[in-house]
Amino acid sequence: IGKGKGGRERLTGEEVVALLKRSKVYIDFGPHPGMDRLPREAALAGCIVITNREGAANFDEDVPLPSQFKFRTFNVDRIYAMLKECCRNHAKIAEEMNGYKAWMLGQEKQMDVCVDRFVDRVITRRTVRESVGKKKN
Repeated sequence: IGKGKGGRERLTGEEVVALLKRSKVYIDFGPHPGMDRLPREAALAGCIVITNREGAANFDEDVPLPSQFKFRTFNVDRIYAMLKECCRNHAKIAEEMNGYKAWMLGQEKQMDVCVDRFVDRVITRRTVRESVGKKKN
């Protein structure tokens, strides 16, 4: 996302948020090397997110959008029809992003659970090794 001639001037974080908040649809047909930040921010700002199925966007574990918002091929007619429908019935269709938004908002808790499990395993293994070492001495 850029501004100025040719979109080459960077937007500030605040400008990106303001732009997303006044947008209805966010389209991202990039390579999706991971759980991209902008589609997530767009959904949280109220946009309907449309992606391709490249990279991480192909996997529901990484980008859990409803399948109708993920395009396997660049079919201009289908994409245009979806875009028109999203603009025409934004409030209703935006509700279909609720699961994606809930998933994102739950990730911090999921990370806490994963970190707690990891720490428990490390402590358990260390404790077992230490007790085995003491028995040998």
